[in-house]
Amino acid sequence: MKTLSLLRPGLFLATAALALAQGNPAPAPGFTANVHDDIGAGHGADAKRWAAPAPVFAPDLSNAEFKPGSWAWENGTLVAKGGGDIWTKESYGDFVLNLDFRCQEKANSGVFLRCSSIPDWLNSAIEVQILQGDAPDKHLVGAVYDCVAPNRQIAIVPGTWYHYTISAIENHIKVTLNGEELVDMDLTKWKEAGKNPDGTPNKFSKAYKDMARSGRIGLQYHTNKVEFRNIVVDRL
Repeated sequence: MKTLSLLRPGLFLATAALALAQGNPAPAPGFTANVHDDIGAGHGADAKRWAAPAPVFAPDLSNAEFKPGSWAWENGTLVAKGGGDIWTKESYGDFVLNLDFRCQEKANSGVFLRCSSIPDWLNSAIEVQILQGDAPDKHLVGAVYDCVAPNRQIAIVPGTWYHYTISAIENHIKVTLNGEELVDMDLTKWKEAGKNPDGTPNKFSKAYKDMARSGRIGLQYHTNKVEFRNIVVDRL
């Protein structure tokens, strides 16, 4: 079994060298100089099995699936132009994803994990929200959409960069924003379709305990401009 001791805060922040090699802006404060300096320090029996952090999307987006013209790299930043979401062609099982995001006022976006069917992404992907404003707490930034509210609401300032660290390890989903853990979710507690463990309803036709343990990573465009940079993944 994979140990979760690997997931102490900040362990898998992307390397500055990788980001600069991609031509991206300097990473946000808190990025480690070398992920493997931490991994190799005895943090879990499986530490040596983690691959080096790798870009999720290629410079020419050849490893992505999206509507032509709807996403583009601009000076190291992946910009949503409207017209739909962007998905990896590759599937990911257990991983830690790091990225920066910024958005315009009233932007609505999210990060999809382990999507097993793009046409039915609502019922086949886990979505970590990027949204602020007058909405249910299970829909705001840091939430796992319609399932888990963040530990506290964080106001997202339009035009400001924020850093997500999102881990998907077996049945555990963790969401950290700017180093603060907002969600620690155990999928096995979601035993019924359309119902959360606290008794509140959700929109899903599948119990989250039955969600696929491998699938595509995606970035959502729903409304207004959203941008991403330093998008890297450590996979086990």
